[in-house]
Amino acid sequence: MENDYRPSTFSFGYAYQNGPHTWKDLYPESIGSNQSPINITTRLAVVVQPSEPLRWSNYNSGPLSMTITNDGHTVILRGFWTSTTWPQLQGGPLTDTYDFFNVLFHWGPSNEEGSEHTLDYFRFPMELQIIHVKRGLKSPTDAIALGAKDGIAITSFFLQMNDTDNPYLDHIISNLWRITYPGSKVYIPPFPLEWIFAPFDRDYYTYSGSLSQPPCSEIVTWIVQQEPIAISSSQIEKFRKLCSVEGPLLLNCRPVQPLNDRDVYFYEESLSGN
Repeated sequence: MENDYRPSTFSFGYAYQNGPHTWKDLYPESIGSNQSPINITTRLAVVVQPSEPLRWSNYNSGPLSMTITNDGHTVILRGFWTSTTWPQLQGGPLTDTYDFFNVLFHWGPSNEEGSEHTLDYFRFPMELQIIHVKRGLKSPTDAIALGAKDGIAITSFFLQMNDTDNPYLDHIISNLWRITYPGSKVYIPPFPLEWIFAPFDRDYYTYSGSLSQPPCSEIVTWIVQQEPIAISSSQIEKFRKLCSVEGPLLLNCRPVQPLNDRDVYFYEESLSGN
């Protein structure tokens, strides 16, 4: 699988001169009616018991190689597996199999902001997003070009402040100094993806939305885990030391977008009980 996708070019950013309020000038889909991120109002979520649980395959499989990249907007974690060990996601709200593509991180200038989604208007200091593409598509670029409404599935985790470092995230964070400047890419010792997050099969929110970066195509099934991952303040601070083309990359989260007439679903235990 082609695995060098960058979610965007340097033509947009998060500073005043090229921030989210300017994206509509180059990316008209960014003012569509099904945009992301959103605020999730927990009491209004429609409770669902799916026919089958969310299933994570090969997330305990170590990749052959792994890289982190600073693309000027975020940190991108990528890996390369064999065809038989490539991580996949299916079940729950998904009607097909989705292949892992990469992991993106979002943060802000303080520990009071940084996540893109909010939970009852509470904003976490960071958000980790795992990008998957529908089986048969090589990359998000393919899904964008085809306009496939179900072309991408993104599983999202909030990161919450903890007094001690998260040793699993340190596999990434300890190497951030090597990608300080935009365009930097380095290989890191490979590890199974489930080291940095716990796969889940119930008690999550899901809705139809968009990419949260340009071109903001409305082709995403979002799956948002309510239980956060722990991270320390000193670990978050290392993300803030990265640079964009405008200078320090202190903020890379898009403001929440109107829900409009969409429903948000809360998936409980599946009817199969598995």
